[in-house]
Amino acid sequence: MSLACLGSSLLRQCQFETRRALAAGAGAMFGRPIKLRVGLWTRSFATDAKEDSGGAATGVTADEEKPSPSSGVDVGAADTSSEVELSTQELIMQMKAKEERASKLAQQVESLTDSLKRTLADMENLRTRTAREVDVSKKFAIQGFVKALLDVPDNLERAASVVPPDALKEENGYTSEKLRVLLSGLLEGVRATESILHKVLKQHGVERYDPIGQTFDPNLHNALFDVPDSSKENNTIGIVTKKGYKLNDRVVRPAEVGVVRNVPS
Repeated sequence: MSLACLGSSLLRQCQFETRRALAAGAGAMFGRPIKLRVGLWTRSFATDAKEDSGGAATGVTADEEKPSPSSGVDVGAADTSSEVELSTQELIMQMKAKEERASKLAQQVESLTDSLKRTLADMENLRTRTAREVDVSKKFAIQGFVKALLDVPDNLERAASVVPPDALKEENGYTSEKLRVLLSGLLEGVRATESILHKVLKQHGVERYDPIGQTFDPNLHNALFDVPDSSKENNTIGIVTKKGYKLNDRVVRPAEVGVVRNVPS
């Protein structure tokens, strides 16, 4: 019996020291598995003591389940406090991590918002600049064409200046030969102006075509009247009142013509 009592006393002392170490912070350092292993070791020791001492061990086992009243340490409360402290620290760490992530996301949102505003401003500036350039292009698209045509009124002015105002009066004193010279100069100036005009039009893709003698084509010709002429083939162009014009092979004005219609007798 004395050996059983001594074993029981040593066991209680070991339990007391172990639980006090756990309450002081050993549980926070090594975690829950150490507490479980200590409990397993104490139960194993109690089982061995029961096998060795019989009925006396029963008292030891009963003592295992209850902490020593003289210890004054509430082991369950200490474990609960340690777990609560650990949970609080984990929550604080998680909250700090989430706050840092939220701060980074807020910075990213602010940066993306600023980038979006800049992009929208650039797009609006581009739209305004493009609209202005399109408007300017519409206004001055024919600047080159107009510049090339400026020689035409100059030549017409020169051709008109060949004939003096006195030549139009009844008593002008001009002989027939002198009037013929004036008319010849006027005709030459008009022909030169016409040649320059057609040259300018051709430089800009405009070409004139004369369909006289060709077969009538409704895509190129505008028939105004019929021409009965047995010397020409039927459905051909007999008379051209206005010549046609093309712009880059597209008809901009069809030729106005008279078409030969030979009705058999």
